[in-house]
Amino acid sequence: MNRNAVTTLAVAVALAVGAGAAVAQDRGSITERDVQDMLAKEGYTNIRDVEFDDGMWEAEARRSDGRDLDLRIDPRTGAIHPEDAGTNLSAEDIEASLTAAGYSRIHDVDFDDGLWRAEAYDSSETEWELYLDARTGEVVGRERD
Repeated sequence: MNRNAVTTLAVAVALAVGAGAAVAQDRGSITERDVQDMLAKEGYTNIRDVEFDDGMWEAEARRSDGRDLDLRIDPRTGAIHPEDAGTNLSAEDIEASLTAAGYSRIHDVDFDDGLWRAEAYDSSETEWELYLDARTGEVVGRERD
């Protein structure tokens, strides 16, 4: 193999490894088993369909009152966001929070399944679908749009 081919291959491998590390970092340090354990500790039973999607852990589980619901779990903090959570924030509050966090061209802001959702661009002009905490307006998950 010639020197240019070796260099090109080395760069390609480094980029692939770096991309994998970025994906792993987005998951935080929480594993699927951690999610199951956290939910059980909080009193949820019949925990199933645990997966990482849209920048957050998702699961279905049964609450102590017997109701089955969808849950989202912040991969950084482990905060649990049930689909039936309420909010005291407005769409304007969410837009202000995202603006303060450096996002622009914010659109499609709505509250659904216990989380605020919005689409916006970051400073590098990448568009994101963002998920925000119903109580604080903090970004708890995101996925490239």
